[in-house]
Amino acid sequence: MFPSCSTDDTVEPVPIDKEEPTEEEVEERKNVPPDSFNLTALKNGATGVDTNPMLSWEAAVDQNKDAVTYDVYLDNHESPATKIAENLTTLEWVITENLEKEATYFWRVVAKDANNAETESAAIFSFTTRGLLFSETAVVANAAFSKRNHHSLIEFNDKLWLIGGIDDSFNLNEIWSSTDGENWTLVAEDALNLPPIEHTSLVYNNKLWVISGSFNRVWSSGNGIDWVEETSSAAFSNRKGHASVVFDDKMWVIGGHYDGITLNDVWYSTDGITWTEAIESAAFSPRAEHTVHIMNNTLYLMGGASVENFSQRFYNDIYSSTDGIHWTQISTTSVFPVRSSHTAVTFDNKMWVTGGWSAIVNQETTMQDVVSYNDTWFSEDGISWTQLTVDASFTGRLNHTATVFNNKIIITGGMEIISSEMFNDIWTIE
Repeated sequence: MFPSCSTDDTVEPVPIDKEEPTEEEVEERKNVPPDSFNLTALKNGATGVDTNPMLSWEAAVDQNKDAVTYDVYLDNHESPATKIAENLTTLEWVITENLEKEATYFWRVVAKDANNAETESAAIFSFTTRGLLFSETAVVANAAFSKRNHHSLIEFNDKLWLIGGIDDSFNLNEIWSSTDGENWTLVAEDALNLPPIEHTSLVYNNKLWVISGSFNRVWSSGNGIDWVEETSSAAFSNRKGHASVVFDDKMWVIGGHYDGITLNDVWYSTDGITWTEAIESAAFSPRAEHTVHIMNNTLYLMGGASVENFSQRFYNDIYSSTDGIHWTQISTTSVFPVRSSHTAVTFDNKMWVTGGWSAIVNQETTMQDVVSYNDTWFSEDGISWTQLTVDASFTGRLNHTATVFNNKIIITGGMEIISSEMFNDIWTIE
C-alpha cells in the first residue's frame, strides 16, 4: 500500500525577483535602425570631377518614424574613415574645400536615427577629380583697366596689382588693384616718375618693386600706392625685356636688351640700390623677352629672342641654375615651339608657359611666318612638356602677363601681333 499524499504538503515555487524594464529600454528594444539606402551622385567611378563636387543620396526610411540625420565620410582609402560632414538633415553635401586634382576619392554615408541606430549606404562610391583646366571663356571680357600690353601683374598683400603698360595711345603710369581678379580699382594714376613699360615687378622684403623699363631705375612701395625711387642709375645697364625674380633672398635681373644690344648678364641686390654682377656672360645666349621662374629651389630660364644680323632669332631652350651663376641647358624630350614675350609661372608643382610669338623664315617662300600663340604648356621637370587644351576663343597674344592668385593662374592683357589688337580680358587656369 502506498502512502497517501496530502495537498497540504505541496511545495510552492519560489518567485524570482526581476526588475521591470525602463521606458528607455522598452523603446530601445522596439527601435530598429533606418532602412538601407543608396548613393545617387556622383556616379560611381566618375572621372573629370570638379574639385568642389556635390554628393547626394537617397533618404533612409526609419520604421519608427524617427528623424534621420546623415554623416558623410570621404578620403583616398577604399574604406573611407574621414568624416567630412555630420548630422545633416539634407540629402546632399557640397564639398567647399578644394580637393586635390587628379586624385581618386572614396565616399560613403551613414544614416542615424534619434537613438543613434545606424545604417551605412548600400555601397561605397569612388570618383576621380579633374586636372587643371583653361577657362572656356574669359572670366572678364573687358576689365576696368584699358586694353594694354607690356604691363606687369603680381600678388601683394592678398591683392593683385597691375602696373603700367602701353595702350593704344599712351605709355601708362597707373596702378590697379583687385581682391578677386575680376573687379579692379584704380589706386594711383601717376605712381612713378616714369611710365613703367617692358619692366618687371617683384615682391621682396614686404615691398612691391618695379625694375627698369628702358632704363636702369628701381622703385619700391610698401602699399602699392606710394612709391619711392630707390635708384635712378643702378649698376646694371639700361634695359628692357629682361627677367626678374626673387631667389636666395635676393632680387635678380637677368638679360634683356637695349639700343640694339641683347644681354645675357645676371645681377642681384639685397636692397634695390646696390647691385652686384653675378656673371657677365651666362651660359645661355644673349636674349630678351624670355622668362625666369622658380620651382623646387631652382631657377628656370625659358625661350626669348635675340637680334642677329638684323634679324630676330627665337628660342625654346631651357636652362636651370641653383645659384644664378652656373646655368645648365636641359635636354628636353618634348617642348613648346620657339617663342618670346610669353609668360611662365609655377603652379600645382608644374611649370606653365602660355602664349608669346615668333617670326620664322619660311624656307619655301623666304617670307616670315609670324604667329601669336594661344597655347599653354606644362611640365613637372622641364624635360617633357604637355599641351593643355585651350579654347579657340582665347586669342593668340604676346606681352601679356600671368601670375598665381587664389589657387589659380590669372592671365590678362597682351596684343595680337598681326592685327595689333590689344586686350583687357581676364582668363584663368584652375
